[in-house]
Amino acid sequence: MSVLPPTLRENRRYVLFRIITPVNPTQKEVYRSMAESVTALFGDAGAAKMHPAVVWSEGEYAIARCTRGYEKSLIAALAVVTKVCGEPAAFRSVATSGTILSLKKKVVHEAADDAAYPGYLCAGKKVNNLSKENGHRYLTRDDIIKE
Repeated sequence: MSVLPPTLRENRRYVLFRIITPVNPTQKEVYRSMAESVTALFGDAGAAKMHPAVVWSEGEYAIARCTRGYEKSLIAALAVVTKVCGEPAAFRSVATSGTILSLKKKVVHEAADDAAYPGYLCAGKKVNNLSKENGHRYLTRDDIIKE
């Protein structure tokens, strides 16, 4: 059997969503939770028309695929999810697109901030050390008492 040309294939849309849960679920567990909510909301016939699938999952982000025209229905089904792996969870949609690559660019990676220095508490007031050139900054009692 030959592969269909792109003009005859069914168009798909992709939804990037954030997984808020205390556990780190696998892609399969995320799919099970999503499929359960799609079936509960739209039934088996609606799920068959939508063709939901999780195509990518990394950390707290995942990308779900559906048939074009059913993006809003998929987002509604994602909002209904309350549990993953028996633990409380929530799925929050971030963006919708026609390609996986454009959604992967929107994933926010939290990196350590090298420019930040710890703040110090003195007499109930916070004293920030923001000077990057000097490294550590030593404060004297006179500096702290001045206002």
